[in-house]
Amino acid sequence: MKKKWLIGGIVSVVVLGGGAFGVSAVSGDDQFSESEVDLSQKEAETAAKEEVDGLTIEKVEKDKEDGILVYEFEGQTNDGKEAEVEVDANTGEVLQVEHDDDDSNETSAEDLKITKEEAEKTAKEKASGSEMKDMEIDDGHYEFEFHDDSFEYEITVDGQTGEVIDFKKEKLK
Repeated sequence: MKKKWLIGGIVSVVVLGGGAFGVSAVSGDDQFSESEVDLSQKEAETAAKEEVDGLTIEKVEKDKEDGILVYEFEGQTNDGKEAEVEVDANTGEVLQVEHDDDDSNETSAEDLKITKEEAEKTAKEKASGSEMKDMEIDDGHYEFEFHDDSFEYEITVDGQTGEVIDFKKEKLK
C-alpha cells in the first residue's frame, strides 16, 4: 500500500512539475537576460516611448524573432489606444509599431482624406532607400510593401490622418 502512495506521489510531482515548465515555456518569460544584449530594458523602453508619443507601458516581453532578440512593449497612448512596440535588444532600433484602433467603421477608398501620393511619401520616409513592391487600400488605410537589399518593410498609413500606424521591418532570407 505504501508503495502505491509513493508511486502516486512521484507521478503527481512529475505531472505538476511538467505542467509548471509548460506554462513557463508558453509564457515566453525571460527569453534572454540583459547580459546577452547590448541594450538594457530601460533603454529599450525609452526608444519605444520616443517612437510612440504618450505610451504608458503595461507589459514587457523578451523574445527572439527571426534570430533577433527583441523587447516587446504593450501599453496605451494618452488617447486610450493600445499600442505594441518591438525594439531590437542589441541596436535599439524600433522594428515594429502596431496601434489597435477599435474603430469598426470601415472607410472606403473614396472617403480617404490622404492621397496615395501623400501616403507613399510618408511610407518612403519610414523605409528610406528601399523600393516599393506593393500597395493596397484596406479598411481606410494604405498598406505598402518595400524592399531593399537586406530588408522587407511593411508600412500602413492611416488614410484619414496620414500617420504611420503600423511598421514592420524583416530581414530578407
